[in-house]
Parts: sequence; C-alpha cells; structure tokens
Amino acid sequence: MNPERTLLLVGGTDETVQKAHDLGLNVLLLQHPTKVSELQNRLAAAVEVVDFTEWSLVEPLVRAWHESPGFAAAVSLTEPGLENAGRINDLYGLGGTGYEVTARIRDKAAMRRYVAEHDPDHAVGARSLKTREDLDAFGASYGFPFIVKPVDATASIGVMRVAGPEDADRVWDEVTRLSGTRTDRVSSLFVLKDFLMEEFLDGPEFSVESFSFAGRHVIVTITEKFTSDGHFAELGHAVPARLSEADDAAIREGIRGFLDVMGMRDGVCHTEVRLTAKGPRVIEGHNRIGGDSIPELVRSAFGVDLVTLAVGHPFGLVEELPDRPQAHGGAAVRALVGTPGTTVESVAGLDEARAAEGVISVTVGAKPGDGVRVLTDNWDRLGLIAVAAEDTTAAIRRGAEVIREHIRITLAHPDGATVLAQPSEIAPRENLLIIHRNPLEPFPYRSWLPDHTGDIVVLANREKIELAGERVPDGNLGYTRLEIHEDFDAPEFEARALELMAEHRITGVAALHEGDMDLAARLRQRLGLRGPWKDDVKPFRDKALMKTRAQASGIEVAAWVQPRTADEARTFAEAEGFPLVFKERSGFNAIGLRILHDEASFEETLGEVYAAGERDDVLLEGFVPGRMCHVDGVVRDGRVAMAWPSQYQYDLSSFASDPGPRIDLTLDEDDPVTPRLLDLAERVLAALAPEGSRLRDHAFHMEVFLTPDDRLVLCEIACRPGGAKIREVFHSLFGVHIGEYAVRAEAGHPLHEAVRKGDDPAGLPRPRHMAGQLLMMKRSGLVRELPAVPDEPWLDGFWLYAEEGQVIAPASGSSDFLAAAVGNAPNRTECERRLRELGEWVREHSVIGDAS
Repeated sequence: MNPERTLLLVGGTDETVQKAHDLGLNVLLLQHPTKVSELQNRLAAAVEVVDFTEWSLVEPLVRAWHESPGFAAAVSLTEPGLENAGRINDLYGLGGTGYEVTARIRDKAAMRRYVAEHDPDHAVGARSLKTREDLDAFGASYGFPFIVKPVDATASIGVMRVAGPEDADRVWDEVTRLSGTRTDRVSSLFVLKDFLMEEFLDGPEFSVESFSFAGRHVIVTITEKFTSDGHFAELGHAVPARLSEADDAAIREGIRGFLDVMGMRDGVCHTEVRLTAKGPRVIEGHNRIGGDSIPELVRSAFGVDLVTLAVGHPFGLVEELPDRPQAHGGAAVRALVGTPGTTVESVAGLDEARAAEGVISVTVGAKPGDGVRVLTDNWDRLGLIAVAAEDTTAAIRRGAEVIREHIRITLAHPDGATVLAQPSEIAPRENLLIIHRNPLEPFPYRSWLPDHTGDIVVLANREKIELAGERVPDGNLGYTRLEIHEDFDAPEFEARALELMAEHRITGVAALHEGDMDLAARLRQRLGLRGPWKDDVKPFRDKALMKTRAQASGIEVAAWVQPRTADEARTFAEAEGFPLVFKERSGFNAIGLRILHDEASFEETLGEVYAAGERDDVLLEGFVPGRMCHVDGVVRDGRVAMAWPSQYQYDLSSFASDPGPRIDLTLDEDDPVTPRLLDLAERVLAALAPEGSRLRDHAFHMEVFLTPDDRLVLCEIACRPGGAKIREVFHSLFGVHIGEYAVRAEAGHPLHEAVRKGDDPAGLPRPRHMAGQLLMMKRSGLVRELPAVPDEPWLDGFWLYAEEGQVIAPASGSSDFLAAAVGNAPNRTECERRLRELGEWVREHSVIGDAS
C-alpha cells in the first residue's frame, strides 16, 4: 500500500469513502460504532471502530497506522471528527487545516472572541452563559431579543430566542435540561455542555459553500436558506441564491474576509451568515461540507463535487476551481413536515418520487409509529427532497410539486383522522420597488425590512435629498439598486420604473409621498400586483371625489366648487364671501394653496389660474375658521388599528413667512375632542375605502378643522404617512413607525405585532405619553451658525437640514425645514412648554445672514 496515496478519514459517510476509493486512494477509516456500514468495510483498506471524538482513543490507532501502512493526509468532513483530524495534521505536519484553526472555527464562543479581537468591525456581541443572572445582564447590555445556543452543536439543536426579560426563566430551564444530554433528538456524538449568548442578528440567512486553495478562497455558491419565525429548523435550501449583485458581492467579500481572519488556508468550508442592515455577519463557521444535501445541490447546479475536492485536493488529484464557478441551473431542497401531535401511519411513494423529473435525492427518516413533534430544530423534520431545475425559483417550486404528487406520508390524529405530510411553507420571493420623493436619512428601508431576501430598488429624487442638506450618495447604500432622478413627473421616469420592474421581477411597489401615490397605483395595476390600484387611491388624491364621497356619508366638509372658468369661481365667491381658499385638485405640501382675503387678491389669482383657459384641476373652497387638527394612524385589514389625534399650533400655508417655532402637539387622552376625531377617522376611511377596496393595510394622515363653534369639518385625508416629523411622533407614542408599517405592508412582510386588527374588542391602543414636533422653516441667506444637538432626556430626535457656510433658499413648501425636533412629556401642556423653550433656543442659535 503506497502511503503517498493513503488517506486517513476521520468519520464519514458511504459517499465519502466511495469517492475517495474512486480516486484510487487507500482509505484508513476511523468510524464511530453507530455509523459503520458494510460498504465502508468493503471499500476501506482498514477500518477501526472507535469513538473518534476522544483523542485518547484515537491517538494510539493513528500512531500505529502512521507506522504502517502510513498515510499522507488526514481529512474529516463530519463535525465531530474535525478537531481530531486537525490534531493528526499537526502531529505529523501533513498540511491541511490544523487543530488551532479548526477549534476556533468550530467553538462558537471562541470564534466570537477571535473575530472581536481581530476584526472588530464585523464582531457580534456574545458572552458565555454560566448562570441565570447572565441572561438578565446580557439583555440589559445588548437588548432583546437575543440568542442562546450550545457552543459546539449542529442542526440548530438547542438554539433558543430570548424574547424579553419575561422569557429568561423558560430559557434557563431549557439550558439546564439540555446540559449534559444525549437524547434521541441529539446526535450521540455530541454532549451539550457550554452555552453562548449572542446578539440577535436580523435579516435573511444564507450559507456560503467555499473551497480554499493555499489561501485563495473560492466562493462556489451562496445558498439561500429558508426558515420561519418561532423555531430554528431549516425548511429548505436553494442554489444559487437569488441575490442582487451588490448583496452577492457583499457576502462574498465578507466570507473571504472571515476565512482570512480565522486562518483558513485549504479545504472546504460551510459558513452561515445573515445579511443585516449593517452588512453580512457570520453566524457560524464549519470547515466541512454543509448538510441537508447541500453538496448535492452544488454538484447539480455547478458541476462541482465538494466531497471529491475535499478528499482529492491534498493529493493533487483534482483541478483547482476558477475564482467564480458558473451555475448552469438551479437546485433546491424542500423539507417534509407534519402536523404536531399526529403519528406516522404509513410511508409510500418514495421510489416514485426518486424517479420523477429533476429529483436528485429523497431522504425520509420518518417511520410508521413515529410521533410528529413541534418544529424546533432539524431533527423534527420528516424528510428532505432535493431537486434540480432550470433556475433557482423553478427548483423551489418543483420540490413542492414532487412532494405533493408522489410522496404519501400518512399521519394519524389521536381521533383516527388522517392527513398527509406536506412540503414546508416557503414565503415567495418579494422584490420591491420604492418610489422615494423624500430625503434618504429618515427612511432606512433596509432597517425596516431586515427579513427581506429579495431585491430592493429605490428611485430617489435629487432635489429632495439636497434640500434636506444630505449629500447625494455615490453607491447603492446597501440596496439592490439606487437611482437618483431629477424629475419624478416626467414621462421617462415612469418608463424607467417599468423597465426596472421587468428587470427585477418586482412584486410590490411602495411610495410614501403624496406626489407618488398615483404613479405607484398605476404601476401596481399595470402588472397586477397587490396593494391599491388607481381607483382605490383616487378618492384620497382627487379632492373633489374625496369631498363628494364624504358628503354622501354625512361627513361635513367646507363649501366647495370645482370651477372650470373664472366666472364659475366668481359665482361661488358671491355666494360664499371672503376669505376663500384656492388649491390644486391633486395638490400636496400646501404647494399652490392660496388664502384669498379680498376681491383684489381674488381677481389677481383668477388671472393667473385661468390665463390659459378652462381648468378642471383646481378647487375653490369656503374658508373654515378654527385650528387644524390631524389624525395619524395605521389601518389593518381595512379597519383603523392604531391612531391618535394632534393639533397644529400654526397655519400650514404660512411656511414661507413663519419664523417659527411651529409647534404640533398630540391631544390628551381626556380631551373631549380626542374620541370624536378618532371616530371621524374611522368614518372617513370607511367612506373612501369601503369593503372591496384593495386598500387594506396602510397608513393614513387626516386633517380636520375644529371650528370655534366646536364642529369637526374634514379638510382632506391621505392614504400614506403624514409628513414633517409626524412619523417620529407616532413612534414616540406607540413604538410603531408608520412609515415602516406602510413599507412592510407593500413588501408583503408580517406587520408590527403591536398593531392589532381594527375589530379587536380591546379597542384602539393608548399612547404611552404625549408627544409633539417642533419645526423651523428655512429662510434665505448664508447659514453662519447652527445649534448643537440638545442633550435633553425627553427629546426623541433632533434634525438639522443645512450646514454652516451653506447658502439656502427660503422654504418652498411646508416640509422645507431648517431644523426639526420631536419630544415627549406626560401631558400636552408640559410637552408644549418644553418644545417652545427648545424652539426659542434653536432660534437664538440659528444665524442666517446676507448671502452677498
């Protein structure tokens, strides 16, 4: 036997032994008593049956084999054998991955410490769990939720989420129960000993299959992983992952960096990663092949055999891979799952399934008599099916088809009723287009959509970015694509949006600015996407239709007319008298709104408005005296689910002349107007979005006049979040950001758990305190001085929209701010006092001089 062609294999499957044998290698196999097979005994040159996790048992056998017949490499592709394979490599200087690198990758606590020390920018907060009190301390430091896991287990065994302080006792009891166990659900090769607490990482999960050649890390593929809230079982995998170029590049770069930091030089690796709002963060690393038939997926889609590479590379029997192997198809694994509490009655159809088109493998562990458990980890699944198809999406779909068409695992309920096992549910891939006529900083879509695995394409407006004092970004800011456009109202803008929708297979369209609601609706309708279409949005955009429907439902609105000519406007003026309000029928941000106090200003306006002839896009309204209130909230399944009223302490139309501070305050809970406004919001929304409307889950912003004689008169309502800092005020009240809520609804993601359905018998939630916003409008000149960020415990946020040394123009709309703040207080009176004092301080420290 030639020692230069002899491989010492620590553990392994029949496949691993077979492939080493097929390469012409002599195999010396250390195999666990529970894993040895007839094929292994037949193909291996020698087999020693031993607990290969115990070095004291392994070392004498290795020394004897090294004497005779000798071997040139030691490899393990199974988690329990990795460290002792590393010891053998070190003992005889064989190359390959040694014990030190293997141990720091395998031990999750050691890996976290090493990354924190050597690559702090990509570190994840983690601590060892020793006592019950450690859970409280970690939560206080890193917040909730966080993760508890064993330091050296696999298959999601023992992984738990600590949702909040109230969850700590349950988790500690489970840690105590699992410590030291070898149960039927835990591989007998592992004893759970030490546990680790980790910072929660939010975002879609992937694994990365790589092979390193003397430090050149080839990312063979990124594998899409399918999971579900409530447990850590893996429900499926697919290659190649459906990622944007930016996300794909970020993960590849991140994993190459991780392998470099950990000291990985040669061999196969399976690294699990989450794509967070801050970029890729490693969950775990393994210097072995992945499980769940992932190597079979890679071989099918890429033609790359990771097992053959792993056993053949140390002997120079395989060619090195190119830097980026190309896929020639897609492949996926789907899990079979059953109804908890049932018992497996029969298993049939497996041979049919194996013979079906595209099937790579079928693995079913369920046997008649087995109980079906609640999904907790991978051991609770009933089986797996791996399939190939023309692309990733088709493979995912084909896996479910094969299960439904061929596999019949009959499950019996205690009462005798039977059901069939089913393919695990995998959420469809969602690709989102966001039309963004706003500054970028207040809208962190990536953070709002941490669980979004599909593309996010953002079309942003240059003017809005620059008006907010932001710099126009060079890159994509972590989005799949970020394009900066000059004119959102140009025909070519809509054409570009349609191009991108086709290119990225967009499934949802989101817009949070009033000026974009019509376009978003048109785009959805054109492609038949979920969410509101043109006729659903029109009652909120067309003020004439809005008022007509409101009046038909008995809701009071200002006297109004849609004057097509100047004479029709004069007739209305004669009947109503002054003051009057001219506004655009589909206007927003008070742009073009004019309050006309006398005949001279009225005639001047008529000359301007009707200079080109008849118009059908303007309204003329009677002036309603009183202070303007507004109600902001969210709708779930067509009913108001969370809302609260506020009152502007300023005139909206005075943005160009008001030196500020402009204050807007929520109404106290015991204010008699509060329930009346909430009731009015429900009635208005029912009138404008009745049963059957596609407008079901959304935010809204309603403005209402409170007259001196105590009447509520509807001004207008929008089916999107309010502007200015209303979104932040709402977040202060309830802990729910209405912008995030609206975007998640359009993206097809689960909505905030605090937002109950509107028919909840408990009624609408109550705010935790009162809150308000302070706004200072821009005025023209050279910005010579601006205030520092105030340090006040009651302040929820403070924003500046200019820089010292910048020349700014006067406010061009009601959202063109110099500064803004959101604060809270126990009641409205105290909130107003705090904000007005802050406003005076901001004014004193804002110096704008002559630009010349």
